[in-house]
Amino acid sequence: MSMKDRLSKKTEGLLVPTKKVEGAAGAPPLRTGPGQMLMVNSLMKENNEKVAQLEERLKQFEGVLPVKLIDPALIVQSKWANRTQQNFESAEFKQLVEEIREAGGNVQPIKVRPVDGQQDAYEIVFGHRRHRACQELGLPVLAMVEEVSDVSLFKEMDRENRTRLDLSPWEQGMMYRRALQEKLFTSQEQMARELGVDAGNLSKALRLADLDQRLIEAFSSPLDLQYRWAKPLSDAMRNDAEGVLERAAQLKNDRSIASTPKQVVEFLLGTGSKETGKSVSSVTATGSVSLVQDGDRVTLQFDKGFLNDARLAELRSWIEEWMKR
Repeated sequence: MSMKDRLSKKTEGLLVPTKKVEGAAGAPPLRTGPGQMLMVNSLMKENNEKVAQLEERLKQFEGVLPVKLIDPALIVQSKWANRTQQNFESAEFKQLVEEIREAGGNVQPIKVRPVDGQQDAYEIVFGHRRHRACQELGLPVLAMVEEVSDVSLFKEMDRENRTRLDLSPWEQGMMYRRALQEKLFTSQEQMARELGVDAGNLSKALRLADLDQRLIEAFSSPLDLQYRWAKPLSDAMRNDAEGVLERAAQLKNDRSIASTPKQVVEFLLGTGSKETGKSVSSVTATGSVSLVQDGDRVTLQFDKGFLNDARLAELRSWIEEWMKR
């Protein structure tokens, strides 16, 4: 029923019949006194104002998607998502879980799209962390549902991530790299233009994603990688891949060599401060060993291949005997 019809329904019967005119044939005529006209005009004005208010409120909801509660088991990650497990083990994620627990659910909806060919199955557009939190808590997920294309999904997810600072530079780079590999965009230039991101940062993120996995494992977490380290690490790998990867292996096996991400980068690049430790090296006919003292910490470093199983067992035995003295 239209607004006009509804108003007609509200006002019908407000004009009341008066006494019959004696001797008149047919239905009695209607007469309206000044008081009745004022009342009708007042009611019409009031209703017109209410209708205008309702129409104004309806405008606020134009384009807004309806939300509903969905079982998190019916929702899968986006194929473009690239969060590491460490992202879900961070203090920030644990805080998010507690906030959702206290609220009894995710107050801010996630966005999903229906999975083609599957009934009651959805793919996340954005809101992976909120979905994961609800999944861990056994709560239904408040979600907006909309049919979107792959390109639209990627754009919305990227915009949401950058707005919330959700993804690390390395994760962002891995997401961008996959989108290019899947031909979602024809070039880096088109991607930067379509997403509205800085072309320089996009290039750095892709460089981080292209780093050798052995280099990534030198860090305690790939989330530690920063945009500013993309070029120097890439250049170092191009100029001395063997040396960089050898130092990366040392860092992976001994985290005490560098305690911060910045120190990891400096060690990989071979530019660490010479004042952080004292090193005494002795060279034998078959290899070399270094005794490194850094404050109260002392380490032995052997060249690659110098320690075979027999020598390692002999060294372990000698250390055990020496510690008993």
